[in-house]
Amino acid sequence: MRLKAHDPRTKEIMRDLKMSVPTSTILWGRSGSEFSCVAADHVASLLARKPEAVIALPTGQTPLGLYAELVTRAAGKQLSLAQARFFNLDDYLGLSVGHPLSYARFLREHFLIPAGVAEEHIRLLRGDAVGIEAECGDYEAAIEAAGGLDLAILGLGTNGHIGFNEPGSDWSGRTHVVSLSEETRATHVAQTQGKFAIPEYGITVGISTILAAREILLLVAGRGKARALAAFRGGIPDPDWPVTALLTHPNLTVLAAAELQPAAVANVIAP
Repeated sequence: MRLKAHDPRTKEIMRDLKMSVPTSTILWGRSGSEFSCVAADHVASLLARKPEAVIALPTGQTPLGLYAELVTRAAGKQLSLAQARFFNLDDYLGLSVGHPLSYARFLREHFLIPAGVAEEHIRLLRGDAVGIEAECGDYEAAIEAAGGLDLAILGLGTNGHIGFNEPGSDWSGRTHVVSLSEETRATHVAQTQGKFAIPEYGITVGISTILAAREILLLVAGRGKARALAAFRGGIPDPDWPVTALLTHPNLTVLAAAELQPAAVANVIAP
């Protein structure tokens, strides 16, 4: 089914489908360290079962603790990343890998290089690629050639975006160029303390790409995410809140920070 945010029939259809949406449970991280350790445990469990797992990585403040924990465990020989293969979810359009805002640079600096991941096991989106449509197709082909995503680790935008899939995105979409919303750009300006102009466009894996992952780990932290988490907990897939696309996934884990507890309406447990 192709869902469009402004089709007047969409929300009615989704309410009718609510009963078929799998019930998900929120794991509740009561501290920053617990949040990071639980997320790292999830990744470690996958790697123990499948050392060559294919994993999609998010950018931002939320996964920093996870990355630090994984680096620490790898250094202590508690887990091995030697066979794992890594992709990313999104990046800004037009930025080189060396640009301070580049998501590829962020992931290399905060995780991939410190963890010692081999370059041949890394395929990140090239926001400055010549022929961006070809890059989108090549990226999807690379994921397919790797055997598909075993795990997509997601952050959550204040407006409910996952990757750079903004409200109103086509849920059947694959990797594509997207116009970033004013809310997303304003949030990112604040995060950089106004030091950089935020590009108007991004490149992102599509919602369909995300949903094709065999497992999804959604990480939610920061008080600004409360409304998006509440929309997710409402249990109704709604294109105005892209995160609700995840409600249909059969193997979804949600890990939320304790400060967001008021946004969760049911099925909340401590890890």
